[in-house]
Amino acid sequence: CRAQKPILSDLKAEARFKDLVVFNVDFDSQKDALRKFNAQRQSTLIVFKGGAEVGRSVGDTRKESIEALLARAI
Repeated sequence: CRAQKPILSDLKAEARFKDLVVFNVDFDSQKDALRKFNAQRQSTLIVFKGGAEVGRSVGDTRKESIEALLARAI
């Protein structure tokens, strides 16, 4: 989502999130990845820690809640 991109970029620049790896999946052309992660809607953020999903949000554009979601991975 265009609104999520700058938020994620800003958060990734913070020291505590510097080691996070972010993958972008194109909703229109990467249908196999969407099925694998059960991402049924655009602007889905999925957070993993140690290979297990620890959080998910759909369509969220609030920095505070995205930050809290990312914090689950550290």
